[in-house]
Amino acid sequence: MSFAISSQSYDQRDPNQNRDSYGVSQRLWDEALNHPAERFLSNCGKRVRAAIVNESYRVSGGHGDAPQQISDAIELLHAGSLIVDDIEDDSAERRGQPTLHREIGIPLALNTGNWMYFRSLEKLSEVTENPVATHKILTQVIRTVRRCHEGQALDLSAAVDLLDPSEIYPTAREISRLKTGGLTALSSWLGSIAAGACPVTQKALRRFGMNVGVCLQMYNDLNELRLFSEGERRYDDLRNARVTWPFAWASKKLTPSQMRALQQRMRHSFGDANELLAIAQQLLSLVGKRGYALIEAKLERELTLLGEHVDSTRSMRSALSKLRQSR
Repeated sequence: MSFAISSQSYDQRDPNQNRDSYGVSQRLWDEALNHPAERFLSNCGKRVRAAIVNESYRVSGGHGDAPQQISDAIELLHAGSLIVDDIEDDSAERRGQPTLHREIGIPLALNTGNWMYFRSLEKLSEVTENPVATHKILTQVIRTVRRCHEGQALDLSAAVDLLDPSEIYPTAREISRLKTGGLTALSSWLGSIAAGACPVTQKALRRFGMNVGVCLQMYNDLNELRLFSEGERRYDDLRNARVTWPFAWASKKLTPSQMRALQQRMRHSFGDANELLAIAQQLLSLVGKRGYALIEAKLERELTLLGEHVDSTRSMRSALSKLRQSR
């Protein structure tokens, strides 16, 4: 992914840039931004969203991969959101490594995450020279990022142990649609746009991306519980009383009084790791197998529906195998 800032020619396309900045040492740019960004991006997982960009491009009639600017932009958006999420959750680790803000401090990490948002927009502005198409792309991206922040606000403020049981499922669904679903829908839509797909195909791929994104969140929520129960130390969702899918499914399976008892157990755990581990094991016993089966069924349904609008979903199915491997 090409994004590094150079001391020699920071941005030759910007005529208003202060050329005195060209004299800044490359070491300073690397320490301030390049190395933190590269370090985080190198640990960003399976790049499922970039794969969905490329597969959406292909099933829409494109040949090869989608324009690199789109894949880079999606990865930068996702990475930036993860950096900010880790700060807001006070997470200590991500994928077995210290979170960026624990390594370089909150101010520099927060700046790196925010810079990734704007660098993403800049990359998307380079996809086409058609100003109408560029405006359409940037408008949709800005709307998606705005809605991601609305979902994040809901995620941060709604504590699962304080909600009425009837509120848990719709809250989990809305958070997932606004955050993970929205970004994945953007990924599939951008791939279809780059290939020149018709409006019907664009709509079908956007819907597909939205629901695959919700499945991604379901997997993430379940996997955090499973890995915690197997000895991994990361349990941020439980520690922060987040409204996750295991609680949402439990709210549908348990009676209101049983659900309130589980919520009370959460509330009285006071963040104790052993008590939260017991809650994780209870949730997994209650909804774990059913949750994974539900996700698989949902993915199959979405692939079937997408198949009504494109010639083949074989390559898309292969891309989604990365999601299945995360289990």
